[in-house]
Amino acid sequence: MGFLFSSTKKEKIIAIFDIGSGSIGGAIVRIPIQAQSIPTILASVRTDFVFRKDLDFDVFFNDMIRALDTTARLLHKKGAGAPEEIFCVLASPWYISQTRVVRMLKETPFLFSRRIADDLLKRELTALVDVYNKKYEGTGSTPLMIEHHVIGVKLNGYTVDDPIGKKTKSLEMDVVISLSPKQCVEKIRETIDSIYPGIKGSFASFMTSSYLAVRDHFVSPESYLLVDVGSEVTDVAVVSGGVLRSSLSFPFGKNTIFKYICTKQNIELRDAQELFSLYCTGTLAPAKKQAHEALFESIKHSWSGAFYQSVADLKYSLGLPATVFLTADADSILWFAQVLESESYIQSLLLSHRSNVISLSGSQFINVCNVRDGSCDPFLMIEAIAFTKRQNS
Repeated sequence: MGFLFSSTKKEKIIAIFDIGSGSIGGAIVRIPIQAQSIPTILASVRTDFVFRKDLDFDVFFNDMIRALDTTARLLHKKGAGAPEEIFCVLASPWYISQTRVVRMLKETPFLFSRRIADDLLKRELTALVDVYNKKYEGTGSTPLMIEHHVIGVKLNGYTVDDPIGKKTKSLEMDVVISLSPKQCVEKIRETIDSIYPGIKGSFASFMTSSYLAVRDHFVSPESYLLVDVGSEVTDVAVVSGGVLRSSLSFPFGKNTIFKYICTKQNIELRDAQELFSLYCTGTLAPAKKQAHEALFESIKHSWSGAFYQSVADLKYSLGLPATVFLTADADSILWFAQVLESESYIQSLLLSHRSNVISLSGSQFINVCNVRDGSCDPFLMIEAIAFTKRQNS
């Protein structure tokens, strides 16, 4: 009669840390075990990095760790629950990611198994480590895999949702593999462990998390772009046929704009942020708007030019998808959306020559992620949704 007293766990508490290039977000989240339920953010905090006009990577890394420590301490003080697991999501530049197509072809049918998948993944990981070592040659940085996902499988040329145990002559797997410097991962773990000791943790990239959240939530075309504008870096990914095909990043983010305004206008950061905000929202006085028009046109062409030069290499056949899902901080997302929609040479890259930009805010995810305390932080909501999907897949 033991079954009368048994219970099945229906949820667990985790802590999520959103590790970006300009701020660190943290949240205590209740994750449902049942697939039909949705996560609930019980408490959240966010800490900005120290703003610096000159970017030195060692200083930048230390600023990130300090912001992480502050975020973890503030989140712990919230007393929203004791997490059973830590989930760290890295944005650029804290990781590199590649989508690789793994193929196997045999003359006689073979049974597709997890062992075959694992062996092929190991081969691709070795190849990606070589790419990482070449990119960071001379830095003494050791790569560490933080995630790998099989996001699509074709057997005999046809997409199969449940391929394990099926016979085939040809196999094609779309695999996303992300790596981060070992020193970076270890320092993040050490910092969090000082506040939340002895709790197991895992890592993921924000781009993959964004892909998982958008793919299943929006009734969207099978092909689209994911654009994430951080404080120092912009990430772009191409989804084609429902599969995350490729991604890249370029060093131009929100803070690049603020630094440019500070230099050109000889003003402090706070004044540059206010000027940018007033211009974006259309509340800048007409005379001041006219006086600064050339400044903002220059900024627009600089970012869109960097976007164009980076993304042009990702063109597929006739062009890139026209639908763009955009994530950026609330104080700048409107401006970046307008640039993506208005710049003619960005439109020239697109299949339809006209972009459809969907700016992702927290309110768009409120029906798939509850928020009990704090603001509807879209980054933390996306990551809570992604973790839930991984948990229940």
